[in-house]
Amino acid sequence: MEERDPSAAPRDPAGVQAEIERTQRRLATAVDGISDRTKPGNVARRGWGRVRGTGARLAGGARSLVTGGSAVRVDSHVVDPPEGSVRLGGDEEVVSTYTSRSRPSPEVLILGAGLGVAVAVGVVAMAARRKRG
Repeated sequence: MEERDPSAAPRDPAGVQAEIERTQRRLATAVDGISDRTKPGNVARRGWGRVRGTGARLAGGARSLVTGGSAVRVDSHVVDPPEGSVRLGGDEEVVSTYTSRSRPSPEVLILGAGLGVAVAVGVVAMAARRKRG
């Protein structure tokens, strides 16, 4: 809202009405945006998106470790829209950060292989136990 000088000439009623209507539209848009952001389904969707992003980042790091790649994604996040705007479905901008990684040492590869074998043995043992019981 603009500041007025009390000694200035009175304002035009039509101009005041137009300013009130613009303010009401901006407030309605802001309330709709807040309502959309706080809907449980949308909150759950954003949470699931963060979980998927973290899983994708971990999978990318593991894939790079296994294949000997040199670049690993460190971070990816969705950029929030400017204040006062409403994000429509699919209007997301994702920013990713990458870092270089040297080849893993033999100790890391042996540790990874051992961990993989331990997980595989555990899965096989659980499957055998369920089959018997």
